[in-house]
Amino acid sequence: MLVWIVSCLLGWFVEPAMTLNIEFTNIKKGQGKLWIAIYKPEEKFASKEKPKIYRIVDVKGAAPQLVAFDLAPGRYALAVYHDLNSNGVLDKNFVGIPKEPYGFSKNFRPKFSAPKFEDCEFVFKDPGQKINVKLTD
Repeated sequence: MLVWIVSCLLGWFVEPAMTLNIEFTNIKKGQGKLWIAIYKPEEKFASKEKPKIYRIVDVKGAAPQLVAFDLAPGRYALAVYHDLNSNGVLDKNFVGIPKEPYGFSKNFRPKFSAPKFEDCEFVFKDPGQKINVKLTD
């Protein structure tokens, strides 16, 4: 009985998860994997630290890919890269520029440095909300 009461009380304080649909476009090669990371404001955005919310998805053809995440409402930012050779690393050239396609929420395109959370921040508030992320060429 006590467990049931505690469970009911905790239900009042936990925000329910809703589905966020993300469509990844501009996928030129139907091979490899999408490495998707979703960050909360308190996390280090687009760093080498493993995010709490992430997924690795097989690319199924050179066509848009739809991926769903169950999240609580709130502020988030997303980073993704298309690991063409499935080596688990974002391959870069000798000056550190990515050689594999990548993208960020709000389709932010960094110029001379890595983006900040605020550059890519979006608010998730509606069940079934959809965002689009276009990968770089």
